[in-house]
Amino acid sequence: MSLSHLQSLYLNNNAITGFLPRSIRHLSSIEVLWLGGNNMDGPIISEIGHLTSLKDLSLENNFREDSSGNRGFVAALPSEIGSLTNLEILSLADNALSGQLPLQMGDLISLRQLRLRNNFFENQLPTVLGKLELLEELDISHNWLSSTIPPEYGNMVSLTTLSLESNYRDQNGYFTWGINGELPIEIGKLKNLQHLRINDNYLTGTLISEIGQLFLLETLHLQNNFLQGPIPEVYSNCVMLKEVLLEDNNIDSQFGMPEGICRLPELDLAKVDCSLSCTCCHGC
Repeated sequence: MSLSHLQSLYLNNNAITGFLPRSIRHLSSIEVLWLGGNNMDGPIISEIGHLTSLKDLSLENNFREDSSGNRGFVAALPSEIGSLTNLEILSLADNALSGQLPLQMGDLISLRQLRLRNNFFENQLPTVLGKLELLEELDISHNWLSSTIPPEYGNMVSLTTLSLESNYRDQNGYFTWGINGELPIEIGKLKNLQHLRINDNYLTGTLISEIGQLFLLETLHLQNNFLQGPIPEVYSNCVMLKEVLLEDNNIDSQFGMPEGICRLPELDLAKVDCSLSCTCCHGC
C-alpha cells in the first residue's frame, strides 16, 4: 500500500516501540507527523530529510525512566533536518538526544516553535538560529549546554518565549557551565518577548538595562546565576510583568528592588535575596 499521498499521521500517546523505519522517506506528501508519547527509541534517521512537505513534527516524550531501559530517541540530530524548510513546529522534547545542535537548523526558515527541552544537547548554541526571524518559541532548557547567548539571537524578532533554564550541571562526574557569560544587550531588540527564562545557569556580569525595553514581558526568571546589581529601575517600564525572580545571584545588599517594579499593576511574584530591601517580595 502506497502512502505517498498521506498528509497527516497522528500516532501520539500509544505504546509504539522500536525505531523510526527507513521507509519513512516514502511519506513524500506528509505535512503533520505526530509520534510523541510513545516508547520509541533509536536515532532520528537521516531519511527524515526527505519529508520536505512536513510542517509539524512531534517526537516528544518518548523517554522512559523504568525497568525497560528505554531512553527515547538518542544520538545527535542528523544534518538532513535542515532540508525541512517548510517546518513550522519541531518538538523533540523529553528524549535522550545528544551532541551539538546542527548548524543546518538555521535553514529552517519557516520555524515558529522549537522545543528541545529535557535532552542531552551539549556545547554551543548555534549562532545560525538567529536567522529564524519567524520563530516564536525557543525552548532548549534542561540540557547540557555550555554556551554564551549569541548576540545574533536579537534578530529573532518574532520571539515570545526564550527558555534556556537549567543547563548548568555538576553531577556524577560530569560538569557543564550552562548558559554563561554576560547577557547580550541585543536581548532588548526582542520587542515581542513575553517570557524570558535563563535561571539555574552561570550568567555573570550586571543586570542589563535593555530588558527594560521589553514592554510585553510577563515572566523574568534569572534566579540562581552569578549576576550582579543594581536591579535597573527601567525594568518598571515592563508594565505587563507578573513574575520577577532574581534570588540566588551576586546582587550586593546595598541594592534593593526598585519601588517602581513593586508598583507594577500585574505583578504577582517577586523574589530577591533576603539581604536586599524589597517591599513586594515573597519568601523572606
